Amino acid sequence: MTPEIKPLPPELEQAVAEIRDETPDTAVMEAAAARVWTKLSAASRGTPSRSGIGDASAVIRDCADFQALLPDFRSGRLSEGRMALVRDHLHQCVACRHIYEGKVIAMPAPAAVRRPNYAARWVLAASILIVAGGTIWWAVNRDGEQTGHAIVQHLDGTLYKVTADGIHPLLAGQDLPSNVELRTAKDSDALLQLADGSLVEMRERSSLSTSPNALDLTIRLGRGSVMVKAKHRTTGHLYVDTGDCRVAVTGTLFEVTAGVKGSRVAVVEGEVHVTQDNQEKILHAGDQTVTNSNVEPESVSVQIAWSRDRQMLAKQLHDALTQVHPPALRYSSSLLDHLPANTTLFVSIPNLAQYLGDAESVLGQKIAANPELSAMWNARIGQAVDILRTASDYLGSEIDIVGTQDQKAPVVIAEQKRDGFDEFLHKKNLPFTVINHGGLLLFGPERTAVEAAASQLDSGFAQKPLYAKIQESFRQGAGLLLWVDLAQAHTPIPGARYFSAESKQAGDRFVGSATLGFDGPRTGMAAQLADPSPMGSLDYISPDALAVLGFVVKDPVAIVDEALAIPQGSIAAAQQALAEEGQQKGFDIREDLAASLGGEFAVAMDGSLMPVPSWKLVSEIYNPDRFQATLQRFIDAHNQEIAKTGKQPIRMAQETVDGRVYYSIAQVNGGPLLEAHYTFDQGYLVAAPTRALVTHALQIRLAGTSIKHSGKFVDLTPRDRHLNFSGLIYQNLGSSLAPFAALAGAFMPQHAGANAPQMPSLDNIKPTLFAVYGEPDRITLEATGDVLGSTLQNLMSGNIRGLAGLPFAQMMGTRERQHSYSGR
Repeated sequence: MTPEIKPLPPELEQAVAEIRDETPDTAVMEAAAARVWTKLSAASRGTPSRSGIGDASAVIRDCADFQALLPDFRSGRLSEGRMALVRDHLHQCVACRHIYEGKVIAMPAPAAVRRPNYAARWVLAASILIVAGGTIWWAVNRDGEQTGHAIVQHLDGTLYKVTADGIHPLLAGQDLPSNVELRTAKDSDALLQLADGSLVEMRERSSLSTSPNALDLTIRLGRGSVMVKAKHRTTGHLYVDTGDCRVAVTGTLFEVTAGVKGSRVAVVEGEVHVTQDNQEKILHAGDQTVTNSNVEPESVSVQIAWSRDRQMLAKQLHDALTQVHPPALRYSSSLLDHLPANTTLFVSIPNLAQYLGDAESVLGQKIAANPELSAMWNARIGQAVDILRTASDYLGSEIDIVGTQDQKAPVVIAEQKRDGFDEFLHKKNLPFTVINHGGLLLFGPERTAVEAAASQLDSGFAQKPLYAKIQESFRQGAGLLLWVDLAQAHTPIPGARYFSAESKQAGDRFVGSATLGFDGPRTGMAAQLADPSPMGSLDYISPDALAVLGFVVKDPVAIVDEALAIPQGSIAAAQQALAEEGQQKGFDIREDLAASLGGEFAVAMDGSLMPVPSWKLVSEIYNPDRFQATLQRFIDAHNQEIAKTGKQPIRMAQETVDGRVYYSIAQVNGGPLLEAHYTFDQGYLVAAPTRALVTHALQIRLAGTSIKHSGKFVDLTPRDRHLNFSGLIYQNLGSSLAPFAALAGAFMPQHAGANAPQMPSLDNIKPTLFAVYGEPDRITLEATGDVLGSTLQNLMSGNIRGLAGLPFAQMMGTRERQHSYSGR
C-alpha cells in the first residue's frame, strides 16, 4: 500500500522556503567558526583519550577512526567537540551505530604493509648455519677426532657385504655401509670402527648391520657373537638388537651372542640395560643374562674367550663369574676320593627313593643294551637298586656303582648312615656280600668283586685322568651320572678315550646328555665337526618340517670326499678316481667344489612324503659363480661319457622369474624323482625337487617364520650353556607315519616275543631334538628327556651312522598296537 502524502500548510511551506533562500552574512559565519575553534583548542588541553585518535591533533578520516573512538565515547573521556562529532556520525552511519550497540564486532584495522628486508634474512640464515655446523662438529669431535664413518679397522680372514645381488668381500680400511648385512666367514674375525668411534669385534660366522637414527646408533645382530667397546656419550645411546632383546649402552665393554636357541649378554666393564618382553634388566661387570630358559649361564671369562683381546678382557673382568646352580644337583662327591685306582666304570646316584626308581629303569636297560658294558652289569644288580629304595635309611646321601679293570662285576659303595644294613639284607634273603670299610659300605652280588674293591680303596684314584673328568661333572652340577674309561675298550673311533652320560633336572625339565671324549684334540672324522656356530641354513626350513639334519664342518673338502666316496667305496678310491679324471678333463671337481662351499649344511624333509618327497637342501656358498661353473663342467663331462653308452644325459637349465635366476638339473625322461631346482640367496644354495618349494623357502626366510622361531622347536632345545649348535637332529614324524603304521599293522602277521615287528608303533613317535656340540676335546649330544639309550649303544659300539640316524628306540611311545581311529 502506498502511504498518503499530505501537503504542508501554506504558511509553513513559505517559512521554510524563505530560510532556505536566505544567505548568511560573511562576518557572522567567521565569528561562529572562531568560537568553535576556541572550544576545540581548550578541550585539547584537557584529559587525553586512550586512543591516539582521541587527541585533538589527530585527524578523523573514516569509519575506522570513529570506531576507534567508541570505547572512550562510552566512558565520556572524549572532549566535547569529539563527543559531538562521534554522536553526529552515529546518527548518520548505520554500520558504526550497530558496532556501538554491540550488534557487530569490529575487525582490527589491517597492518601496514612492510617491504621485506632481504639483508636481515640472509644474516639470520647464515647465523643458523654457523650454529648448526658448530653443534654437529662439537657432537662428533667432543670425545676426540673421529672419522665420522664406519670402517673395517682390522680383518683376519674374509668379511662379506651381503646384498640383494649377492655377497661381496670387503677389505681392511674400506668404508662400511649402513643398513647392509655384514657377515664373517668361517675361521674369520673382523674389527669394525663405527661412526661414533665405538669398536665392534665380530666372531666367525657372525652377521650384523648398523642403523643410525638421530643421535642413536643401532647394531642389529642377526647371528653370531660380537664384542662391543661402546664410546662414551653425553647424548644418545648405542643399541644392540638381537631380535629377542635390546641392549642399551654408553661407554661400556660387553659381549652379545645371538644363536638359534636365543641370546646371551655378558658385561665385562660398565653397565648395560637389557630389554626383553618390555622388561628391563640392569647388568654390571661380571653379570650376564639369557633370553631363553633353556640356555644356562656360563662364566663370563669362558664366553669372551674367543676374542683376540681375551687376556685383557679377563683381566678387566677380575674373575667376576656367575654360575647358576639348579636345585637338587650335586656339586661334590664324598666317595670319589676313596674309589679303587683301577676304576673304569663309575655310576653315581643321589640317595633319593624316587631317584633310585628312575635309576633302575634307566640304567638297567641302557647299560644292558651295550655289549661293551653288559659284561660289567649283572641283572641281579637291579634287585639291589630296588632294595635301596627301602634301605635308604641305612645309607648316606650318595650311592656309587663302580667297576674295575680286573673285576667286571659292579660293586655298590655308599657311606653308612646307621648300623644294621647287613642284617636288613639278611632279613630280605638277599645273597649280597657286605663289607664295612671304615664307615664305607661295599656290597654286591659277587663276593670276589666286593672283596677286591674293598682291598683297593684309597689306592690313588685321585691321580687318574678319569678322576679329573668326574670331578668336572660334579662342579657343573651332577644328577644321574655315568662315566666309562675306554682305554681298554676296542672302539673304531681313533683317539676316543672316555664316554659319559648324564640325566639331571634343569629348571622344570630333565635334560640328558652323552659325551665322547678324546685324549687331546679330536682326531679323524670327529675332528671335522666345527665348534657351535650360528646356522643360517635353518632360516629356510619351515616349522612344519618332518625331519631336519643340520651340521657345520671345518673343512668342506671332507664332506665332498664323503659324498664322492659313496659310489667308489672308500675315500682313497674316490680321491684316486678324481685325480685321474681331473687329469683327463682338465679340472679338479673336488677342489673347485670345496673352494665354493662354506661348511654349513642342512637337509630337511619339509613337506609331504608323497607322491614326491618334499626334501630340501641348504648349503652355505661363498662363490656361487665358481660353484655353478664347476657343476656345469662336471655335467658336461658326464654327458660326454654316457653318450658313448647310449644312456640318457643330465639336462641343466635356468630361468628368470621376478628378477631371480632359478636353475634346474634333471635326467632326461627320469621323472620328477630325478629332478632338482635351486637358486642362490644371501650366500646360500637353496635346493628342492620343485621351484615352488624353493620359492617357499625364500619366503620363509623373508617372513622370519622359520623353524628357529617355532614354539615346538624351541621347547625341545636342551637347557645348556650353548647358544648355537655344531649339528642337530630333529624329527616330528609321528603324524606323517601314522597312516603307514596303520596300513602296515593291518597286513602284518601277528607275532609274540621280543622279535615281534615294531612298525605299528611308529604312529606313537614323539618329536625329538638332539643337539650336537663339537668342542676341542669332545663331542657332546644333548636332548630334553632320556638320551641314554641308543646314544650309549651307538657311541660305545662305534656305530656313527646309527648315531647320526633317527634313534627310533628313544622316539617310541607304547609298543602296543594302536588303531587308526579311537572309536574303533
